[in-house]
Amino acid sequence: MKIVLASLLACLAAFSATAADNAAKQHATDFAAKAAMSNMFEIEAANIEVASGKADDAKQFAHDMIRDHGKAGSALSDAAQKDGIELPAALDAEFTSKLAALRQSDAANLDQAYLSTQVAAHEQAVNLFESYSKQGPDGQLKRTAAKILPDLRMHLTRIRGLTSK
Repeated sequence: MKIVLASLLACLAAFSATAADNAAKQHATDFAAKAAMSNMFEIEAANIEVASGKADDAKQFAHDMIRDHGKAGSALSDAAQKDGIELPAALDAEFTSKLAALRQSDAANLDQAYLSTQVAAHEQAVNLFESYSKQGPDGQLKRTAAKILPDLRMHLTRIRGLTSK
């Protein structure tokens, strides 16, 4: 009886460890997908602003987003690869529709539409990266999230300043 009970406890412990590992991997995978899509969206939205925007300050912000999020995308990709996580190659329907709406903005409203999307996008990104850097499973993605977070906070502060003009 004691052998059966010990075997049962060993199986339960192994199952619990596997379940915890699976949950951690899923948390990392979910974060990586959201972070990658957010990053791709930032770059695509900035490209729209650079190509068609009129306001110099909005266009400068867009240029900076292309540069900064290009670096962040590379860092996320490297971290995901080290943690054995595959990143999405394309935007989901939500981000695709946001880009479509931005593209459909008339010239007079594009700068304001771009800046508005950037406030919301950066608020979401800061929350995502902050949460994951505190509660995500240990690994390269968590360390990378913590490294990218200060830049996202700076972007949010800057974009809020531009929209309050």
